[in-house]
Amino acid sequence: ISNLLGYNMLNISVLVLLVANVSFCQAETVEEYFRVGGTLQLSPQPVGGAITSIVWKYGKNLLAEWETKQIPLTYYSKFKGRTTLNTGTGELEIRNMTAADNEVYTVEINNHVQSRVHKTVAIEDVPQPVLEAKPLSCSSASKDCKLVCEGNVSKAGPVEYFWKKDDGEWEKSKENTMEIINDAETQRVKKFSCRIKNQFSEKESNALDNPFYREETTKEPSSPGSGVIVGIVLLFSICFCFFSVILQKSVRNLM
Repeated sequence: ISNLLGYNMLNISVLVLLVANVSFCQAETVEEYFRVGGTLQLSPQPVGGAITSIVWKYGKNLLAEWETKQIPLTYYSKFKGRTTLNTGTGELEIRNMTAADNEVYTVEINNHVQSRVHKTVAIEDVPQPVLEAKPLSCSSASKDCKLVCEGNVSKAGPVEYFWKKDDGEWEKSKENTMEIINDAETQRVKKFSCRIKNQFSEKESNALDNPFYREETTKEPSSPGSGVIVGIVLLFSICFCFFSVILQKSVRNLM
């Protein structure tokens, strides 16, 4: 009985390891993004030793196949004429991609199916963003407001947002919103801009006037030249008056 129990426990352990291995293989799925009309490049996992055979599939269908001295390099169905397989590295390049090419791609090298699964996703260019201050009642009297970089990115894949103050540097952000506070620092900024970027494209908004901007009022210092001129004129006036008085006295004495 003890031997039977030990045998059953061994089978259970093996089953657990197999399930764990399957889960690990499933965890190797990676998303590969492509632009419609663009080129997709898929790279296999590193292989030890020389490559002697390669089989790429999309779904359950053959895409490309090659085996040294046995099967010449062959492309199948809709991939003929727009696919290149590097038999030295196993890398696959597909040109003129379409939305219909969204599929799961797998590769078998040297009669071994690799655990990495490539799930391709077609994405579009990012939209032209529109930058707005919210709420709509946001004004110079508000304590704070929120800037929103709006644009439908549902088909653009992973995107990044960037913000810029006047002609400063672009600052990366994970959010499409930025809070601004009506303080001295913000009041010096004239305009805000935002940018949306994905793997293949980027676009930026028109600059938005800062609702909190306040123009600095500073007195212009008088130039040194104007002070000198005023001094000369004043001195000339004093001298003129002085000599006028002396001249008048001299005339009286002569009379």
